[in-house]
Amino acid sequence: MDLVDDDERLAGVRARIESIIDPDPAPAELALVGRLLRSFVAKTPEAVERLLDGFPDKDPALARDQAHGLKGSAANIGATGLAALCATLEDEARAGRIPDVADQIRTEAAAALEAVAAVAEEYAQRSPA
Repeated sequence: MDLVDDDERLAGVRARIESIIDPDPAPAELALVGRLLRSFVAKTPEAVERLLDGFPDKDPALARDQAHGLKGSAANIGATGLAALCATLEDEARAGRIPDVADQIRTEAAAALEAVAAVAEEYAQRSPA
């Protein structure tokens, strides 16, 4: 079950980026936003795999820490569905439980990555050549 749909994912990422840049961003700011978005796209698959490695037999403390890190990255970029799943995992792991959310995290991460990549492309098109 999706926490958010594709349009909401795109809107969330756009809104977050718009909240951290000037309304009329300079070329350097556009380039920085592009790097930030591309970095998330490049690094998140590995973070998801690290989190889900050994799942659900993972040590709850390690799962908690990894979920916390991924939650922060996702929230910072506006990927609220992924952040919410990671928050749930973090809370459950803090209580010593590993909920069965691996498939949901994989699915939501893939959808969030598509949204972030799309917004990165939008900003790339706004940047002067």
